[in-house]
Amino acid sequence: MKYIFLILLFINIECIRKKELFISDIRSQFEQFDLSNKKNYPLVTLGYITPWNKEGYDYVKKYSEKFDIISPTWFELKPEEIDGEFQIILDGSNNVDSSYMKDLKNKNKKILILPRLHVGFTDQKLFDIWFTKESDQFVKVLERRIKYNKFDGYVFDCMRIWYDANLLNKFTKYLLPKISQLMKKLNKKFILTIIPIHRQNMNYQNDKDILRKLKNYVDYFNIMTYDYDQYDNDNNKFYSSPISWIKETINFYAGKDNDILKKIIFGVPFHGYVYNKKSGKPTDVINSKQFLQYLNKGNYEIIFDENEYEYSISDDKNIINFPNINYIKKRLELSEELNIGGCGIWDIGNGKEGLLEPL
Repeated sequence: MKYIFLILLFINIECIRKKELFISDIRSQFEQFDLSNKKNYPLVTLGYITPWNKEGYDYVKKYSEKFDIISPTWFELKPEEIDGEFQIILDGSNNVDSSYMKDLKNKNKKILILPRLHVGFTDQKLFDIWFTKESDQFVKVLERRIKYNKFDGYVFDCMRIWYDANLLNKFTKYLLPKISQLMKKLNKKFILTIIPIHRQNMNYQNDKDILRKLKNYVDYFNIMTYDYDQYDNDNNKFYSSPISWIKETINFYAGKDNDILKKIIFGVPFHGYVYNKKSGKPTDVINSKQFLQYLNKGNYEIIFDENEYEYSISDDKNIINFPNINYIKKRLELSEELNIGGCGIWDIGNGKEGLLEPL
């Protein structure tokens, strides 16, 4: 009986110790930092910066040496009828910050700036016209903009093509080769975002050979493994980017093909999710400030999955997960183990600068 009591006491003390360490770890990222502007991560580091999380602009400028590629989310590709003819325009030219680009290049001459080209519309007929009849015109638009603003290339982000095999085939056959040819002619870089696998209730095109078909057209694939955002029925857990899922996704697309592996930039989140316990669905995407508000309430249980290296807190209604420094480190270590090209952070301004330390 005495021994059982001591064992239970030890377990209880160990649980308290782990909780205290966890709280200390997750709170440490919100402290004031003066990190070294030195690149610790040996692989390619891509960072997204957004106008709605402006702190990311400051963090990237302050720690410019930690980044190889920066992708500002300045452009939205939209359909527009001009003189009776349909065209795809690059909406967002007013967002381009030339002075910021100049400052960033002065701080790190090697850094590359590749604005994201985001496609928000979904009309299949518009895509058909764009990928075939209007492909030459669109490539000319890209060329004019890249020369005028002195960009180092583009990140192309079009979720719609991964949900329709016909659109994906047309994109691959008609538009992508022309963009690739332009990038090579101008000596610029081109990154294509790829949807990860196993998104529940989504009918998307998981073609395990797709990267083999596309690899000669791009410099990197950014696989969006920062967005698991779902309830895991098998494990009865809520995750943001579980380790096993990252491995499974990369293995699915690349296998042991080193040519593909070296072109994969996997996604690492600097954001968190709020899940409703009753519905099992995410209700909000949160940044560091919002997560701190949950922490300051104090009335929560800590959940730590040692296998997936996922941290969460649980209150009466919600489960809230958010990355911390060790969470980031573990995923960066994984990328080195998998021998891939690097990591892509979405988005820098969602987190506090402490999360940049491992980069």
